[in-house]
Amino acid sequence: MKFVSLTFSLLAFGVAAAASFDGVTDPIDQAKIGFTVPGKIDRIWVKEGAFVHKGDTLVNLVKTEEELRTRITKITAEDSSSVVSARVKMETFEKDWSATKKLFETSNSVSAEQLWEKEMNYRVAKAEWEAAKVSKSKDSLEHRMAFAQLQKQYLIAPFDGEIVSISKNPSESVEALEPIVEIADVRTCRMTAYIIVNKASKLKVGQTVKLSLNGSSQGRNKKGTVEFISPVVDKASLLRTVKVIFDNSNHSVEPGVTGKIILQ
Repeated sequence: MKFVSLTFSLLAFGVAAAASFDGVTDPIDQAKIGFTVPGKIDRIWVKEGAFVHKGDTLVNLVKTEEELRTRITKITAEDSSSVVSARVKMETFEKDWSATKKLFETSNSVSAEQLWEKEMNYRVAKAEWEAAKVSKSKDSLEHRMAFAQLQKQYLIAPFDGEIVSISKNPSESVEALEPIVEIADVRTCRMTAYIIVNKASKLKVGQTVKLSLNGSSQGRNKKGTVEFISPVVDKASLLRTVKVIFDNSNHSVEPGVTGKIILQ
């Protein structure tokens, strides 16, 4: 009887020593994304369930007008003839002024008025060259703006992940900032739980903890790493928010299921 009593006491102590706290899982990267401009969908490049990489094109709008504007501004931006012409003109007047100045200083064949006229021709030509360079800079900026507007017609994957849902079809209109595609990277997940103060205070960022995940006929156990511990305590419940990240590269856990963080 003493042996049974001792065993029961040890088991009771073990149960009391361990504590579990309910939590919910979610992908570490998940987003519902849309266009920043309104338009009509031209093409959808991916299907639901497909794995995409950061930078991949997911959807694009009809972009004929934006493409034409980009081409036109590119031609203007790359045409440097006005700058070259203005520079040649300035250099010609500069040489003429320099030669006239030497004649004025060494002989009486050139008047002060003639020298002044040559100098003014040069300074006007120089001003025209400076204006041509400014105009060329504006052309380059207009091309960059047109290109930026064209890029807004493409919906790009913000990170690696799987396409969870697509809410529109080709030829349908979309509004600015309307969610079109949901993407999630389920290879790494996060469990968020709310833990009593005396237990949470013993945790540290980077610490390894045990997780028990629901959603299956058998419990699924994993190890996770404490990512975040709230610096404040909820006044009403005296709980602290704790977030734990865990590897899910084998897709054994469906993000969204509940589970428990088990603390000793």
